[in-house]
Amino acid sequence: MLETLSAVVTLALVALSVVIGLRLLRMAPWGSGRPELGLGLYFLISSGLGTALSVATYVGWSSAEIALSDDAARAINGSFFVVNTVGMICLLVFTQRTFRADSAGARAGVWALTAVMLLSLAWLAASEGFAVRVLNGAPYWIHWTARLAAMVWVAAESFHYWSLQRRRLVLGLADPVVSNRFLLWGVWSTVMTLMAFCDPLARLWYFHIAGTATNWVPEIGRPIIQFVVPVSCTLNLAAVALLVLTFFPVASYRRWVSARAPKAAHA
Repeated sequence: MLETLSAVVTLALVALSVVIGLRLLRMAPWGSGRPELGLGLYFLISSGLGTALSVATYVGWSSAEIALSDDAARAINGSFFVVNTVGMICLLVFTQRTFRADSAGARAGVWALTAVMLLSLAWLAASEGFAVRVLNGAPYWIHWTARLAAMVWVAAESFHYWSLQRRRLVLGLADPVVSNRFLLWGVWSTVMTLMAFCDPLARLWYFHIAGTATNWVPEIGRPIIQFVVPVSCTLNLAAVALLVLTFFPVASYRRWVSARAPKAAHA
């Protein structure tokens, strides 16, 4: 029952990501130069397709009966890394152009994280061939750290800008609903940051019990999955709710946000 619920929530997240991505691409078509293009590509490529590839890669870990062949698992896992790398680069570009458009340091940071992800991706392909293991080598974790740093940056910029908007609200110089979106975006990126830790913690837990970094034994791993699934399902559900409120806020929510705004915002 729990795994079915998790699958439904994951499917909802993938579908919502595709809808948001397509909507943003309509707002910022190719050649427009608008930052929404990068965000739309992130949702389509990484949050949508990347999530689906990740699920497909590890579907066999729940049961040996549906395990993929080694070649198939490597191919899907490699596709995931390529897709996720491209998507995260798009998110980095969106964040820099939205929050730090005139910052040479922010641009340098985007280039640095992009280089780290691309080099670690190439290293992972050359050294491990995208083998699906419990604990991979250094390039896997370097790539994971770069992706995590990108999401932490999104959260930091969002909360910072929300703080600035709150000051403008007091002076009646900002829209409360628009300001609230920066808060929601910051909370969403925080949820995604927490989500990123679920997988490595589960892997380390399995390694501690099984003592192997290469072989996955479903009988050992299944209790770990049953513990991790409720956590990841809760985080995914929170991500879905936050994205809906950010991109498709209902009228009652907009009224609630406006009512809680400082009085000066309505002056």
